[in-house]
Amino acid sequence: MSNALSLLSLVPMPLQEEGIPVADDPVIIGFGAAYLLIVIAIGAWGWMQTESTSDFLITGKSIGTWVLALTAFSVIQSGFGFVGGPELVYSFGTTALWIFFTAPLGFLLTWIVLAKRMRILADIRNVLTLPDAMYVRYESEWVRGLGGVAVALGVVAYLAVNLAALQFVMRAIFGIPLIWGLLGGALILLLYSMLGGMIAGVWTDFLQAITMIVGAGFVFAYAMSFGGGMGTISQNLASADPNLISPFGALGAPAVAVLVGISWWMLFSIGAAGQPHLITKFYMSRDMKILKWGAPIAAISYAISSLIAFSAGLSMRAMVEAGEISETFSASEVGPVFVLDHTGSVIAGLILAALLAAIMSTSDSFLNIGAAAISRDIPRALGRPITDDKTELRVTQAALAMLTVLSTIVVFYSQALVGILGAISWGFFAAAFVPVVVLGLNWKGATKQGAIASLVVGMVFNIVYNVPPELAEVTDAGWAASLNEMVMATYPYPAEVPAEAIGLLVAIIVFIFVSIATQDGEELPSDLHALFER
Repeated sequence: MSNALSLLSLVPMPLQEEGIPVADDPVIIGFGAAYLLIVIAIGAWGWMQTESTSDFLITGKSIGTWVLALTAFSVIQSGFGFVGGPELVYSFGTTALWIFFTAPLGFLLTWIVLAKRMRILADIRNVLTLPDAMYVRYESEWVRGLGGVAVALGVVAYLAVNLAALQFVMRAIFGIPLIWGLLGGALILLLYSMLGGMIAGVWTDFLQAITMIVGAGFVFAYAMSFGGGMGTISQNLASADPNLISPFGALGAPAVAVLVGISWWMLFSIGAAGQPHLITKFYMSRDMKILKWGAPIAAISYAISSLIAFSAGLSMRAMVEAGEISETFSASEVGPVFVLDHTGSVIAGLILAALLAAIMSTSDSFLNIGAAAISRDIPRALGRPITDDKTELRVTQAALAMLTVLSTIVVFYSQALVGILGAISWGFFAAAFVPVVVLGLNWKGATKQGAIASLVVGMVFNIVYNVPPELAEVTDAGWAASLNEMVMATYPYPAEVPAEAIGLLVAIIVFIFVSIATQDGEELPSDLHALFER
């Protein structure tokens, strides 16, 4: 997420396996196997329910309040929250809490500014994807096409986050090497996604959301007991590094940590409204009335589930610093290690099985929106739409396979931490879509020129300030070092400050100024006036 890390490196990632305990408990293995079978069964059921592209992508507008809210929460939490979350808390202490304590605000903000408007769009126009909505609002194929490209690029990175988490969980439950956990998990995911589409994803999300909420309470209790209570945990962390429990954490010097905390607050509260896998869920609601209570349900559920990252990360780091346990694991493995070594068999089985389901269902959401960008949005933007619904559905399913392969390659070659990679992809989506969608659906003065400019700036900014630093770190080539030096000379903040947050601000400013400069007094189509009614 910072400009010191990027999506892709040039050498395979080190597949450390020694630090991951392997469950030899039949209860844990049974939970894992049962969940995989349930996921595949739901996928097969979803296949029988899917008759059109609309069914495959937005469930035919059929879900209610609780399912919508818990699905929205679970697609945001997923592998990032269970593997990347404890990893960030373990590495940087309270810095990461600026993600987990502000993300619930993101649900409230997103519901307020977008829920009604996205659902209205699904009624008044035939929209199935986020670029569909962008085309309707701006009447520009350029906006649709750039939106499709942004979705496809962000999905590869986001899917890689979940596959990276999946390999650790498969290793922990079944004892298989990480490479087979990655490849086997990707294959199961592809089968599940091609069969069930969004119908399967929604109901798996609902099942695993309930499991996560219940499991989080148990993990929090175990973690507090393991660390000796919050007082002892804080004392052990403060003895090692007072910054670990300071208000802004240990990511950088104290002054830098303040900037990092504020940046993460902005990125994960405002940025939530730019996540396509979240905001397209509003298309699926059965009617407008059920949207009312979704925000508090999703926000509270996310806050409860975040107790896993908070408690496991801090207690494990405190016990390592106190010399009570040895650090035989990497930061990415903190979550699975704690659950397997320091909770009971039933709780461990429940949590790891829920994580399998979370990864599968969230990845299904990513694959669906990414595949739709390739099969629907980009071809339409190029003037080559697929007009036959069955053909479009089959092309969408073929695109699922391509995205899965690409994301697997990213995991294999990336050296970025799961948590960092998750923040990169979150920030990429935020910079690309918050201005265009949030401002565009709430401000009549937004223009297609402003949308095009902010999409380009948001994507380019994130790529420029994330890729060159990593290239310079993993290769001795002189050109990489020179490129990185040239790029970093233009970045006015310390390396720890996430470029994604700065990119979001820049994209918003560009959108507003270009829109104001290009307003020509054109009237919106009459059916879109409903979007701006309060």
